[in-house]
Amino acid sequence: MSRTLKLVLPLVVLVAVGVYLAGSFAGASENDPPPREPVVLPSQSTTPSTGSSPSTDPSGVPVVTPGPVDDDDDDDDRDDRHDDD
Repeated sequence: MSRTLKLVLPLVVLVAVGVYLAGSFAGASENDPPPREPVVLPSQSTTPSTGSSPSTDPSGVPVVTPGPVDDDDDDDDRDDRHDDD
């Protein structure tokens, strides 16, 4: 290697590392953003209803509560895979 390359190559590496460190320290010294206000969700004091009857919450949006699933009500006749094969 030539003498010039032996001097320039480490200098380029040192400058690149120096720029990286300067950017890291400059980014770390910025002020933190102000804290945000917490989101307060309204609490519901009503108990969930059983079954699948639609009801409305205080805002007027309909709420559907799912009922229990009956496993015996499967449509085995229309399934693609059958257990008796």
